[in-house]
Amino acid sequence: MMRPIWVLLLLTLALSGQALGQSPYAPSVAAPVEPPYSYPPPGEPAWSAGSPWDTPDTRQPLPEIVLPAEPPEEEERRSKRGGGGPFGGSAGPGYGVEWFPAQQVQSQDVNFQLVDQNASAGLPIYKGDYGLAALTVGVQNTHYFTDAVLPDSGRAFPEDLWNVKFGLTYIRKFDSGSSLGIITSIGSASDQPFQSIDEINFNLISFLRKPAANGRDAWMFGVMYSPTGSLNFPVPILAYEWNKSETFQMNVGIPLSLTWRPREDWTLTAAYVPLTNGSVMLTHDLTDRWHIYGGYRSIAESYFLSDRVNKDDRFFSLQQRLVTGLRWDVGKHGVLDLSTGYAFDRRYGEGENQGSTLHDEVEVEPGAFIGLDFRLTF
Repeated sequence: MMRPIWVLLLLTLALSGQALGQSPYAPSVAAPVEPPYSYPPPGEPAWSAGSPWDTPDTRQPLPEIVLPAEPPEEEERRSKRGGGGPFGGSAGPGYGVEWFPAQQVQSQDVNFQLVDQNASAGLPIYKGDYGLAALTVGVQNTHYFTDAVLPDSGRAFPEDLWNVKFGLTYIRKFDSGSSLGIITSIGSASDQPFQSIDEINFNLISFLRKPAANGRDAWMFGVMYSPTGSLNFPVPILAYEWNKSETFQMNVGIPLSLTWRPREDWTLTAAYVPLTNGSVMLTHDLTDRWHIYGGYRSIAESYFLSDRVNKDDRFFSLQQRLVTGLRWDVGKHGVLDLSTGYAFDRRYGEGENQGSTLHDEVEVEPGAFIGLDFRLTF
């Protein structure tokens, strides 16, 4: 069962290498082509990495877009700080895997173990006077080793959950200093992806960043929508980007984010997207290339099960984590991230939205996990 999963993920990584003119495991020595990964998700400060937008259906207002021919090496390294975790080290293409050893299922005499894999790739298709655009692809697979059942309906717990997305990202900066961003994708988050139109969803994030009167800060307006997001209706983006100094930036509003460097070798980041995707992470730079981090994360994912009775029901995967890890900046364009931690409040269940009372709920005992992630950064 696992063989086609690995094949698909390896093919995705191969696409990543072809799209960037290089092997997915090493930086290119050819002339660089500037892909969209140099632009953080909206609200992510330019020198931090990772955000809730990196979760499957969200994983914050965009800082001013600068197009340097070749950023200083220290600024490039700084962009790799502060993210932490298996999928928060960078926003670039790559592959990550997590393993959760067997734990007991509450109220059921069975164990519960899983392996989660995530791969992404991108292909720049346009860069010119009208901005830049790129095609993206992402594949996430979670394989469960368990005999647990969904208690209300008696159905077997899904063996696999997939999230496959094909997207288009467009960003344009105007002469006035304002920036427009449109991030769209079509895909399927399900145990049987693309089985029918009921398992297909369309995601959209659209935002306009407008500089404030003081020329230092900015306003962000927009909307985000995902049928399988924590909130399955359009959520407004309204935030004020406060750039107090090079060591303190904060987005006040929806989404909310903070980056603070009290010392040159310490970075505190925090981010929150309604309802439960959030993180607080503290990173310490041991050297220019080695970083340790630790913190807290709350993660919510949702899927459309192919055999659901109510077509509006979504299958939720909810958990909270305490995480720590070691990150290594590999060469000029790579980040290798080893993480471990403790996952708790692990719950699965069906409902129309995350705020509703879930049925077919399965609760798993807390336990440790370990993850390894490699990303390319630009």
